[in-house]
Amino acid sequence: MPVLLGDAYRDAHARVDARMRSLAALDPDALGTAVPACPGWTVHSVVSHLAGIAADALGGRLSGPPDDEWTAGQVDARLGVPVEDVLAEWAPLVDPMATGLNDRRIPPPACADLLVHEGDLVEALGDEVPPAASWAGVAGLLCGGRVKGLEVPGTLTVRVGEKEVVGGTGDGPAATLTIAPWEFLRGVFSRRSLDQMRDWDWDGDPEPWLAPLCVFGTRTDDGAPPREH
Repeated sequence: MPVLLGDAYRDAHARVDARMRSLAALDPDALGTAVPACPGWTVHSVVSHLAGIAADALGGRLSGPPDDEWTAGQVDARLGVPVEDVLAEWAPLVDPMATGLNDRRIPPPACADLLVHEGDLVEALGDEVPPAASWAGVAGLLCGGRVKGLEVPGTLTVRVGEKEVVGGTGDGPAATLTIAPWEFLRGVFSRRSLDQMRDWDWDGDPEPWLAPLCVFGTRTDDGAPPREH
């Protein structure tokens, strides 16, 4: 069965939307919770960015991954806007985003952005990891692509559940990593420190692979441990 990025985007939006509406109704102060994975941002900031990405992508204003100045502008434009209104802005954009992702008119990073930032919210709020059926397939596609593209001397074999993916140039030392899907997603998208990554289940030397695995560079501060179901 093919992995449909748009379906994963739609599912993740539904989870984020429901959680934010619950916070707005029952614990509005939690919208100001700092999100350690996104220094300087709160829960509200992350949702503002997600709405901004959808608006900018569909409005033809993105020619590539947005830089820090661009994403800061998305957040600043929605400062003081009730989260319900930010969600109302985002909601009608979800179906066009999902359709564009499924037919590849919108590039995969737009889906990755939502899944990764959903994880940021989950860990900042101490929530449980979402059911794997709704995100693990896309995470495997995105993270597997990162592994396959590694231009590092040697061979890295990553085992995630029953799946295995291999990267590296093949001419050098070998290492094997056995890891759960959520932890791999968080690590590849630079949400785990180097020390946390070293503590993964490695067979072989992890050092040559740590930095190249990280999409957004390495970090030294530890990410929050997940709450599993």
